[in-house]
Amino acid sequence: MAENREARLAPHMVLIPWLAQGHLIPMLDLARLLAIAGANVTVITTAANVPLSTSPCPASLRFSIIPFPCPSLTGLPPGCENIDSLPTRRLAGPFYSAAKLFRGRIEHLLLHGLSPLPPPSCLLFGIGFPWLALLARDLLPIPRLVFHGFSSFTHLASHYLHACRTHERADNFFLPGLPHMVEITRSKLPVFFDKASEVRSVYEEIREGEVAADGVVVNSFEELEPKYAAMFAEAAGKKVWTVGPVSMCQREKLDVGLRGRKGSSGVDVDRCKRWLDDREIGSVVYVSFGSMGRLEPEQTVELGMGLIMSGRAFMWVVREGAPPPPVELEGVGERGIAVMGWAPQLMVLSHAALGGFLTHCGWNSVVEGVAAGVPMVTWPLGADQYLNEKLVVELLKVGVEVGGRKEDEGLVRREEVARAVERVMGRGEEGNEIRRRAKELANKARRAMERTGSSSQSLAQLIHDVACWPVA
Repeated sequence: MAENREARLAPHMVLIPWLAQGHLIPMLDLARLLAIAGANVTVITTAANVPLSTSPCPASLRFSIIPFPCPSLTGLPPGCENIDSLPTRRLAGPFYSAAKLFRGRIEHLLLHGLSPLPPPSCLLFGIGFPWLALLARDLLPIPRLVFHGFSSFTHLASHYLHACRTHERADNFFLPGLPHMVEITRSKLPVFFDKASEVRSVYEEIREGEVAADGVVVNSFEELEPKYAAMFAEAAGKKVWTVGPVSMCQREKLDVGLRGRKGSSGVDVDRCKRWLDDREIGSVVYVSFGSMGRLEPEQTVELGMGLIMSGRAFMWVVREGAPPPPVELEGVGERGIAVMGWAPQLMVLSHAALGGFLTHCGWNSVVEGVAAGVPMVTWPLGADQYLNEKLVVELLKVGVEVGGRKEDEGLVRREEVARAVERVMGRGEEGNEIRRRAKELANKARRAMERTGSSSQSLAQLIHDVACWPVA
């Protein structure tokens, strides 16, 4: 009986990514990996979130486009189909509510609208669609899997924080349930652990969706976080598959340059590459706070002046709507450039000129930096980023914290920025050891994605598990 099930057609896996760049990009990479590995894959999203690409998708990967609810129903400005496109963060709540209006169209697609492919074999949903776990359970007897975009480390830490409530009894404590001693303060936990948070109810729904899911897919690899995925699977009582770094599916040079780009905004990729080509190997610091990270104007000035003080070449990504860099940047000439809007991050990180990455520690950025073998200066702003910083600095030892961050949210001074950059870029014992570890992890990431590597095997196991999932 089992052999007959394995012999049937490849499973049809339906992916519904959350509509934010930091979640959409890795799920689209995952969709491509699944299709290349032999699964039939349908991605359900809106027209504005279909990725730019210069190479054809695998024949077994298709997109099913649904319209975004009209502004009269959502209260959102026209054209806002992605969290990153919102003019203010105050609209994040209405956006989350608007996404629930997809329910009717998704239900129709799952039941009737995905021909000529067979009915779905599983549903893999993003963090902002927790209600899909219950919808799929009511509609079809298929596995419901979730992709949050977190590390295995963060998943495990969050699970035990929910279970033990350690953060409710102390301001400073060791994260419970971990195989390593990791100390943190309550203020640096993700906002969903704060009972007073305005978005507490949203995160409670997200937690319910994770609990209702049959398994979790993680953009990581076993050698990066040994034991953490297995410990999380045992603690949560569900399967966990580590299939990353998913960004390594982008092998075409032009696709690497376009990954994550929306429309025509951002720097010219060729100009960016030419600037890097003119720099010495390992001489450039890349600075990015992700697709949603923003600094206050005074902090932006301190960051810019710190980069100038460091004496290092730098490329600084300044997101649309963020405060502009200080005018002093004009005085450094070609040694430093500010990229306004989008930047080709994968291409930049993989360039030989890169020597350091000042990052907000979003998980995508961390795992992309690891895959490229680039040492990091960590500057988290919120969400899971402080937990990721703990992994990068204390456990993996491939980065350093930017100093001067205080509990009262005081400024990080320019001297601290310059000092952290020098620790990573310098040729002393500390910098050399960080670079050695970073290159070692990059080699492990590459091997994990090879045919016999841990992540490729986990991806194959995921497809196998879905194909052979017991029908309730």
